[in-house]
Amino acid sequence: MTFKRTVCWVLNLFFIGVFIVALWVLFANKKQLDDQKIVAQSQLKGKTFSAVPVELKLKNGASAWLMAEHSAPLVALDFYFDKAGYAFDDEGKEGLAVFSASMLLKRAGDMDDETFQNLLNENAIELEVKALDDIFEISLTTPKENLNIAAKLLNAVLLEPNINENDAEVTKRRQMAAIDMQNESPEAVLNQKFKERLLSGHPKARLSLGKKEDVAAFSGQDVKAFANVHFKLNNLKTALVGDVSEDEAISFLNTVFDGLENGQDQENLQPVELNFVQKEENIERDMPQVISLFAAPGAARLDDDFYPLYVANEIFGGSGLSSRLNIRAREKEGLTYGAYTYLDSDKDAPHLIGTFSSSLENYEKMREILLDEWQKMATEGVTIQEFEAIKNNMLSSFYLRFSKLGSIARQLLYMQKEKLGIDFFQKRNEYVSNISFEVVNAAAKKYFMNQPSMLTIGNNNNGEK
Repeated sequence: MTFKRTVCWVLNLFFIGVFIVALWVLFANKKQLDDQKIVAQSQLKGKTFSAVPVELKLKNGASAWLMAEHSAPLVALDFYFDKAGYAFDDEGKEGLAVFSASMLLKRAGDMDDETFQNLLNENAIELEVKALDDIFEISLTTPKENLNIAAKLLNAVLLEPNINENDAEVTKRRQMAAIDMQNESPEAVLNQKFKERLLSGHPKARLSLGKKEDVAAFSGQDVKAFANVHFKLNNLKTALVGDVSEDEAISFLNTVFDGLENGQDQENLQPVELNFVQKEENIERDMPQVISLFAAPGAARLDDDFYPLYVANEIFGGSGLSSRLNIRAREKEGLTYGAYTYLDSDKDAPHLIGTFSSSLENYEKMREILLDEWQKMATEGVTIQEFEAIKNNMLSSFYLRFSKLGSIARQLLYMQKEKLGIDFFQKRNEYVSNISFEVVNAAAKKYFMNQPSMLTIGNNNNGEK
């Protein structure tokens, strides 16, 4: 993410577009708010976090980042185990990481499912478990007064997974049904085929839910084996935010991770080789519209080009309905409900990625507009007005993202994952302020000179089949 990342990166992109479309339809006849003006006038402009995160050392040798926030008696914990996502599922066990994430929310220790759920509900403890491509992430939010209960509960989830085979059978059926649903969904089919093509068959291109034949053979013992292999100190990264002192935080985390041990180092995945196929291909399907995904090389999070390219992309298609692409294709031409682009800054496979949908009769015109605007970005760059507007928005809106403790904890975790530094909250707006108009246009020329690789689904008879 970013991870801002999360779980299927392309699916998230498309669903964001669908959500924005729904809002546009709902409010199409109402006076629209000038969101950029509101953000520009926000009192949060130029603000920074007053609290600097600190690194804590636990009794088992692990470390954690803590940011104290005493505005409410709440605590949010977010942590992950590296090399435990679905890309690391063994052959014949694809989908096990996602299956395990579902099963760990059922029960733990000597508790049955009713006792486990009641303990969460009665103590206002929110627990989320999810498997991303490379990591297995667990998030918890609790009132401060229930810290001890939450710590013991989470420790049982990690070290004493109580797996009921009846629960396993129900979860298997649901996961296999979800695989069937994805196979029927045009958006999901397109996303999956695009990932497989772009990532050249890399494990990160796997369907996170796995294969039905693998899932059908899962048992509760597989979940216990998964936890035993992956829940290890040497793969752990932790972030804690909320109304706690350093001593309280250390005591809480010592209980959560009590009994956790180091494990054997796992091998890294093979390097990703991005494959930007230059011929446009189509997945033939009888449907009333054509959906397109497209991608081109991008910049990784720690690259010098990251912020300049981020600005250029926001102007091109990343800033929603006010982007160049949307203004021309949606507002001026009425060819699509929306077209969106996103900078995926994965250090192993950075790329620009985007999507649009249109009717069959409008597809060719929409495609021409996309390629025309893409070429203009490479040859003409951005205007000083566009540059200043986006830069101002980035400075003003950054802290609006962190209205919840969980959002801050997730960002702290992302900062560790991407090696952004413990002082990133304080330095981020400085990084943005230092971006110049010239470097943004240099990045636009460098990255938008690459023609995007495109894949569509629908009755697009002009595409390769």
